[in-house]
Amino acid sequence: MAWRELLKGDPVPWLLERSDPAVRAQTLRSLLDQGPRDPDVRDAQQRAMNTPPISTILRRQKPDASWPGANLYGPKYEGTHWANLLLVEYGVDPGDGRVRRAARYVLEELGSPGRGGLEWVFNRDHGASCVIGSVVRYVAMAGYGNDERLEPLVLRLIRDSKKFDAACWINGEQPCAWGYARLVWGLAALPESARTREVQRALRRGVEFLLSYRVERGRYPTDTAPSYLWRQLSFPLFYQADVLFVLRALDAAGAIDDDRAQPAIGWLLARQDARGRWGGRAPYAARMPSRVDASKWVTLQACTILKHAFPEIAA
Repeated sequence: MAWRELLKGDPVPWLLERSDPAVRAQTLRSLLDQGPRDPDVRDAQQRAMNTPPISTILRRQKPDASWPGANLYGPKYEGTHWANLLLVEYGVDPGDGRVRRAARYVLEELGSPGRGGLEWVFNRDHGASCVIGSVVRYVAMAGYGNDERLEPLVLRLIRDSKKFDAACWINGEQPCAWGYARLVWGLAALPESARTREVQRALRRGVEFLLSYRVERGRYPTDTAPSYLWRQLSFPLFYQADVLFVLRALDAAGAIDDDRAQPAIGWLLARQDARGRWGGRAPYAARMPSRVDASKWVTLQACTILKHAFPEIAA
């Protein structure tokens, strides 16, 4: 069964509304398979760069390519690290000079003595894969996936997976689903030339961990109750993960066709409305530089998952 047949309605015209060019650009690419040179894609991408939320973030960028704050991490959800993460989530043009300079700035800061304020991560020999995975992703997406300055972060993720199974002190030294999801998300963004055997093995270990539990239940190892976010469709998230985000990470790793992902996909399908849309929430809206229509983004991501899990067969 093709993915469109699983929808109760057609959300594509809504996702293509010109009033939300960032969503429109990604819909053209992800759902309608339009290439980067397509006039509609180019127009939507250009308008997205000059429209909130992307323009709001870029307007706050300082001349040195950072964002206001004491270091990469602070203020939480607003500083340089978070701005880079959000720009990639919103589908920023990765070739834009401001985006590339921002990625270089992060690499330079992480190589400095204070690690850009992230010494609390790197002073430990493992853990916080959620943070490191996100850095690897947005730096790689900006075109620096083969940069030698990124290699220590990739090796850290490999070691976190191989030796510690993504255990983290924040999760009581137990393997962490949020960490593994972001670890997979980051390594999956590396270009083929940077996907060594060890990277591929780390990706397989991450996929295996995430699918060894029922994703839709979220009962991964933890000393506390599963987060309320797990079964809530949210956008954007930062170091957190939910059912939809795990499906996105599995998809990025090429594992969305694994039979063990089907219950979570079924859970997702059951949450669409009569129009073929999903209701999303933005739990950190108060800290965001610009508001977004979380429901549009969540619907786009859900449809992308379905498209990859149930591809249309050419006649």
